[in-house]
Amino acid sequence: MMKKTSVLLLTALLIGTTTYGQSADWTDSPFGGTNVEKAMILSDMALMKLNGLIPMRFANALDGRPIPGATVNIPGIGVFITDDRGIISFPQREDGAFTLVFSKDGFITTSIPFKIQVSTVINNWFSVSPGLEGDFRFVLDWGERPADLDIHFEKEGGYHISYRNMRSLTDGSAKLDRDDTSGYGPETITVERAEAGGRYRLYVIDYTNRNVPNSAALSRSGATIRVYRNNQLLDTFVSPTENLGNRWNVCEIVQNRVVPVGTIGR
Repeated sequence: MMKKTSVLLLTALLIGTTTYGQSADWTDSPFGGTNVEKAMILSDMALMKLNGLIPMRFANALDGRPIPGATVNIPGIGVFITDDRGIISFPQREDGAFTLVFSKDGFITTSIPFKIQVSTVINNWFSVSPGLEGDFRFVLDWGERPADLDIHFEKEGGYHISYRNMRSLTDGSAKLDRDDTSGYGPETITVERAEAGGRYRLYVIDYTNRNVPNSAALSRSGATIRVYRNNQLLDTFVSPTENLGNRWNVCEIVQNRVVPVGTIGR
């Protein structure tokens, strides 16, 4: 299965106009994952920055759609409700480290640390998991570049879930819920049942730079994986910085325990 060729978000802006909530596809479009709605939201958020605001956007981890009507509590800054684009915004303020708490019926309440640097939040797209009936859910977010990061989940001696093989029914009913090829994410894998004695590996491949083994793009992407289990956020992993390579070894699942790895290599 070949990956689709990514194009600039500007291309989507030139295609036409739409309103939020219309039928534009939030899964991958024929244009490599870009779409008019996504481009419009990016444009709106850029305009907010120019007007002295800090925008943040929240999406459903299963399909990338905006989450409207959610409560975002940021101690020291305020309590906000996401609009129909899944966006909140607040006036620019001094740099610092903060933690927001996202909550909405039907979604897992999620704490997300973030930093304000040079009066902005660099990676300001966040994907949140709906309620989880299975054992594990892994959600990958990143920045604008590289355009195409891929999440992989392997069972030792068993299946390998990725864009090439999006579902396994033979053991654990694991599946790739969403493949993103145009930056930001999310890419999400849900494992309905993990074998208690099994050993699993979770890693991320920089598909954009797959032929550049010494690339630093992955380490500079701000890639973040959130691990959900039992309807709660279990772990958060952020890609190591200042490392060369196009493979991020995130963690292993050993006897249903998450074991951090945290290395970038080739």
